[in-house]
Amino acid sequence: MAEEYDWYEEIDPDELTEPYRELSATIGLKNTLKLAEKYQGMALYLPKLDGLIRRLRDEKIRKEFNGGNYRELAIKYKLTEVWIRQIVDDHPVESNQVTLFEIAK
Repeated sequence: MAEEYDWYEEIDPDELTEPYRELSATIGLKNTLKLAEKYQGMALYLPKLDGLIRRLRDEKIRKEFNGGNYRELAIKYKLTEVWIRQIVDDHPVESNQVTLFEIAK
């Protein structure tokens, strides 16, 4: 929208109604007008990102786990050692060791 109109720079963000005023303060007037152009009149629900953030954090913990650095990871990620163990144990680190069951094949 902002590219189509040269008058958007004349808009005073303080004259906007809510939620546009709050959006403008957060993401800027130009981005607010882009969102308004695309979604005005529609209910827009933004789900929390907790699940995605937790999954990415847990993947990082598993990659950084070296077999015994529970305490260091707990401190780094501000979690308890018990929680780090649970994250690591849910998806054990793959190793090149062969199990007895694989030898028998």
